[in-house]
Amino acid sequence: MIAKPSIAFNDFSGTAKDVTARSVNGRNILSVRAQQSKIVTPAQAVSRNKLSKISRAYKQLSDSQMTAWGTLASHLKGISTFGSPAELTPHNAFVRINSNRAMVGMPLLTEAPAYVADVPEVEYEDFWIMPERIVFMNVQQPSDNHFLVVKMSPAQSPGVTNGWSKTVIVAPGVDVEYGDVDLTERYVDIKGFELIPGQKYFCEFWWLDSTTGFTGESMWVSAICKDTSVGYDAPYVPRTIIEVDEAYDDFTRCYLGDMEVGLVKGSALANGKFIYEWRNTRVNMYVEDVTLPPGIFPCDMVFMGRGTKLDPRSINLVSVSVDNYSEGTRLHINVPSCRTEHYYEVFDTTAVIE
Repeated sequence: MIAKPSIAFNDFSGTAKDVTARSVNGRNILSVRAQQSKIVTPAQAVSRNKLSKISRAYKQLSDSQMTAWGTLASHLKGISTFGSPAELTPHNAFVRINSNRAMVGMPLLTEAPAYVADVPEVEYEDFWIMPERIVFMNVQQPSDNHFLVVKMSPAQSPGVTNGWSKTVIVAPGVDVEYGDVDLTERYVDIKGFELIPGQKYFCEFWWLDSTTGFTGESMWVSAICKDTSVGYDAPYVPRTIIEVDEAYDDFTRCYLGDMEVGLVKGSALANGKFIYEWRNTRVNMYVEDVTLPPGIFPCDMVFMGRGTKLDPRSINLVSVSVDNYSEGTRLHINVPSCRTEHYYEVFDTTAVIE
């Protein structure tokens, strides 16, 4: 039903059946009462229960806490109404921030966080919407506290050119693994069916800062489900993961552990995380008994290590190479210098030189 203003509604306020009239800033606004579906999915039930708990928690705040949430609300924007952003109430701000945090398993925040507007946009190298996989590659995660929120929906018909209003959250807060974000299982779990080749899909995504509950600017992508990528029309090549639980060199007394390095054939970037302990000023370490994935290619990477025990400010470079020798393929670890600090950790994205 569409309610159109007429002379009969001048200066009228109140409700008549399903139509409500009210005056806002000198304008008469008519709205139609929404008819909610009685069918509630398990995900919707959980979401509504969380919202109800968060809303009730606001009433338990002190006056000073409510005032602080009111200050934060003055910086936040609501849904645009007639071209102007709507103002949020302190209650709205409290619910919005805590709903965002609840999506990624964070506890209720009673003290209003200081307002910051530095949540960046999502940066990634390419994006695939394929029948068997939905994946972002080489996603630049701002920090460990940032999680990706993704909404998706298929077009209702071939002629639809704008379907973002129909999107639903398929990833309420997904972490980045080796620089990639795979949404396939999450999409199928939420929507209940797999992607259809040739079907158009609408996708909206943004970063969520789990500490503050603030979100970044949304990005929109629409694409046809096919076997090549959205950005470069390239085929998808799965990322190769090199894993080493631990390795120890008796001669140099050096240790390498919890190593995970992700590479993609043809990609200029690699993602690595591991720890290492060096006892000498310069070390060459070969790991030959590690099982490398099939299809691994000779390459060189240089990661930045940071101190973990003696001097947290200490930084060091560690070279990781995949090379061939007479009996197969091996890892070559080289540390130029360690000086005072011997304990380092790596959590870095670096260039790959083939």
